[in-house]
Amino acid sequence: MNERSSNGVVRRIRAVLVAAAAMVLVVAVGVVVAPSRAVAADTAPSRAAVFTKGYDSTKIVTLTFDSDWPTSDDERTRANISSVLDTLAANGITAGFGLTGRFVAQNQDATRAIAAGGHKLINHSWDHPDFLTLSQAARWSQLDRAEAAYRALGLTSAGWFRTPYRSGYLDPGVNRDLALHGWYVNLDWTYDTTGYQAKPWSVISQRIDAYTVPGAILVMHVSAPSTDPGYLQAIIDKLKGMGYGFASPYRAVTVGGIRSKYLSLGGPSSAFGAPVTAEMVATTSGTAVQWFQRGRIYWRSGVGTYYVFGGILTKYRSLGTVTSFLGFPLVDEQAGANGGRYQRFQGGSIYWSSATGAHTVNGGIRTKWTALGAEAGFLGYPVSDEVAVTGGRASQFQGGNVYWSSATGAHEVHGPILSRYVSLGGTGSRLGLPTTDEYAVTGGRRADFQHGAIVLDTATGTTRVIYT
Repeated sequence: MNERSSNGVVRRIRAVLVAAAAMVLVVAVGVVVAPSRAVAADTAPSRAAVFTKGYDSTKIVTLTFDSDWPTSDDERTRANISSVLDTLAANGITAGFGLTGRFVAQNQDATRAIAAGGHKLINHSWDHPDFLTLSQAARWSQLDRAEAAYRALGLTSAGWFRTPYRSGYLDPGVNRDLALHGWYVNLDWTYDTTGYQAKPWSVISQRIDAYTVPGAILVMHVSAPSTDPGYLQAIIDKLKGMGYGFASPYRAVTVGGIRSKYLSLGGPSSAFGAPVTAEMVATTSGTAVQWFQRGRIYWRSGVGTYYVFGGILTKYRSLGTVTSFLGFPLVDEQAGANGGRYQRFQGGSIYWSSATGAHTVNGGIRTKWTALGAEAGFLGYPVSDEVAVTGGRASQFQGGNVYWSSATGAHEVHGPILSRYVSLGGTGSRLGLPTTDEYAVTGGRRADFQHGAIVLDTATGTTRVIYT
């Protein structure tokens, strides 16, 4: 994938949508046809993506640990968790932890410590049942009960799951039910060290030799009597001696240009949070998208890799994302005037401000608006999307409207002249569409229309209509 440099980490965007905008638009421009919405190809996966390995094809591995509750030795288990976290921190490794809900409920401090270390939490069911034996409703109950234990601590799995006993991890029905309930990543593993069986170092070392491959995901266990915690440094040293490095689970499920963009923005510590899907085809070959907790990253061959976020993403999704008239993003989100934000796409732009919410601007209307200073000009931010009106198209802005038709081109109308025009019926009135912007005349201002003009007397503030 082609990669361009990032424009920086998005720090904060909150969409404040104006509920009355549609009613205002009806009054202001005389809407007769609302824009249609496309159906996005960029939709929720029908099955969870199963990762038995990460995407890396180089000598990179990912370390993960599982734990359930109760255990045969609670105090030793807690000591194991502390030891594992210390060893991971000393080696600069971010790991994944598949924790059951009952473990989290009984080990809240340990769970907080795992999350505080930057490690990825993975929903491992409530009490570790065989998912192949469960109904859909029972599977969902297991997910929900476990996630409730995470949420009670202000934490989340972000839609990541690991199948208990590895039972049914490739089963289409299991992965369908996961996706239907919002779990799109099934983080499996390449091999188990078998430390949970209290195996000695000789067995664990042999398994590392036999099963380690580029992108491998190792699963270990922290609950007593597992020997994995005691051998963890030796495991890390052996892998290093084999020429392997370590990738976090966040990196393991991202790839190419989307991975590069995500990591350049700050990865899981950025405003995007964790990936919540695998990389997916966005529309056709040569395109890709990946969803994150609070944003999406898109790639298209020949266009580049760009993110969409916050209020702009909300608008983009409502229109159909990449299958809408907007197409793919051409830049990352940019800072606009007066604290707003905007983003350019193949077929237009989306502008957002806290006062107006997010709206599209495109085509000839965007060209005219841009020529007048865009959001920094007297028209300000859009307060409507472009809509069909009698004879053409129109967009409403904070400071006025812009109208367009193939016969008249694009022209702005604002202030008292706009108020009079709207009171007469706008484009549906006898005047028709504007044929000029407002301009100065002796004693005032004037705007011409297809069948007349409106003249403003600036001394009195009154307007008069001239029909032709």
